[in-house]
Amino acid sequence: MTSTPLFRLLVIFAIAALGAGCVQKTKPMYNWCNYSDSLYSCKKNDGTETLAQHQAVLERIITESKEMSMRVPPGVCAELGYVYAAQNRSKEAIGLYEQEKQTYPESALLMNRLISQTEKRTTVPPGSETVSDEKALNQEKSLGGAKP
Repeated sequence: MTSTPLFRLLVIFAIAALGAGCVQKTKPMYNWCNYSDSLYSCKKNDGTETLAQHQAVLERIITESKEMSMRVPPGVCAELGYVYAAQNRSKEAIGLYEQEKQTYPESALLMNRLISQTEKRTTVPPGSETVSDEKALNQEKSLGGAKP
């Protein structure tokens, strides 16, 4: 039995159609940039330079997520807010805690606690305590990351 060219063409078309139906790319849920590498580097080689690089990565994640109309990954706003709070940038820190709370309502209890602690720290008279990047790094290490 010989197959006709039309039959062969139909078989090839059917195989191609089945193959194309299996290839389905889904859009990623979050934009993490190179968060894992940055965090690893920050923890492995502690210092103000790696902390500044990690801070830049966190800021980029937030910016690019907004540009791509994606949700900011969970915890990123809170982590950046924590870095800002350690640098005495309280207004920015509270704003990021609020953003985390709005994006992920299940984090409200923790975010409210961080907001409260940050507000208490800002009641210290200006100039009585300035926090350098080195001191901020030591504060973050002593607290074990983003723990309150």
